Amino acid sequence: MGRGFAPVFEGPSRQTILKLSAVFALIYFFSPNGISSLPGLTVSFLLKDALKMTAEQAAYFGAITLVGWAVKPLWGVISDAFPLFGLRRKSYLLVTTVGAALIWSILGFLNDYSVAHLLVLFSLSSILYSFMDVLCDALMVETGRPHNLTGRFQSVQWTAVYVASIITGLAGGYVAAHWEPQEVFILNAAFPLVILVAVLLFLRETRQEGGHDEVRARLAVVKKKFAEKQTWLLAFFIFFVAFSPSFGAPFFYYSVDTLKFTPIFLGVAASIAAATSALVAILFGKFSARFATRRILKISLIFFTFATLFDLVYFLPAVTERLQFARYLYGATAAINGVMGAIVFLTILNSAALAAPKGAEGTAFATLTAFWNVGLIGSSALGGYLFGQIGLQPLIIISAVFTLAALLFLPRLSFADERGFASVSA
Repeated sequence: MGRGFAPVFEGPSRQTILKLSAVFALIYFFSPNGISSLPGLTVSFLLKDALKMTAEQAAYFGAITLVGWAVKPLWGVISDAFPLFGLRRKSYLLVTTVGAALIWSILGFLNDYSVAHLLVLFSLSSILYSFMDVLCDALMVETGRPHNLTGRFQSVQWTAVYVASIITGLAGGYVAAHWEPQEVFILNAAFPLVILVAVLLFLRETRQEGGHDEVRARLAVVKKKFAEKQTWLLAFFIFFVAFSPSFGAPFFYYSVDTLKFTPIFLGVAASIAAATSALVAILFGKFSARFATRRILKISLIFFTFATLFDLVYFLPAVTERLQFARYLYGATAAINGVMGAIVFLTILNSAALAAPKGAEGTAFATLTAFWNVGLIGSSALGGYLFGQIGLQPLIIISAVFTLAALLFLPRLSFADERGFASVSA
């Protein structure tokens, strides 16, 4: 078996798989879902304490800074159709990593912060990271799907994310409590540069031509795919699952002000959730193909609904009057939410990867996952609005109802494993 990307009937060499896995793992490890989320708690406390934002305002702030992720299809079109220096993926990865490092450096050298500064810089950062994400996913789909390796590659990617999240949870709580925001941001500027080195060392790509004809050809492929009813049903399902109204920002305020959770404890809880998610990601690549996608989603959405409703116990006097017990309980629920969330998310991602048509992998996969990101933006904005209107407890109930309602779409969906395709290589 030769080096590089082998014909479909042969499959790629072990060396190629390992190199690609290393690139995917490092990109995701140092992504905003991974180690680059280190400033997360720092930013939350910065908005709450320094900038005096309300929980509703913080929810809207989060929604705005996610807008860059909603236009992922544009990054897919650009990378698919307009090779930079003859390369569709590698050259853009180099540009986006340098850009992300520059943004975090600027944040690190600011002496004072305003809402406007943070909105602009965080939004620019999300654009760069979303472009980086599209590039990585395009590589994953176009190299993995012909050999039934998408599940394995996604397992590698998200295992890296969750391992990074364990570290970030523990370290993020500490730095939020003991470091200045500028110090945290400067440290975060170094992480994209690690991706830069990995891309230079491990990623090999054949030079290609692009142009307007290429754009039209790829968009025609995507248009044909989205002319299919099943594609739109899958896209709307992805959107609806993500759209469940978020109570993350309001609950953060409640957990700090009422439950007296410290930054370090919140970091530890995040690490617990990440650890259980990492376990799911490891097992997903090995076992996901043995179970029907429809059944996985049905069971996990039901459990996720009950896990959401369980958050109502934090309002009971028996919990609010026993804060140490509240901490133990929060750690346990964090573990359960980590498991359920990872199962739903990875299953949806794999379904989207298998639905992406050959010839426009980056554009199509980015379009499908953009529905998830648009849903998250709507989730944060709607959650902030509802919190201002009805309060936190009714918001939690509504969020659970939305999650359960996603089950209504399942009977109408057709998944790849029901059409004779495996999601994970044996």
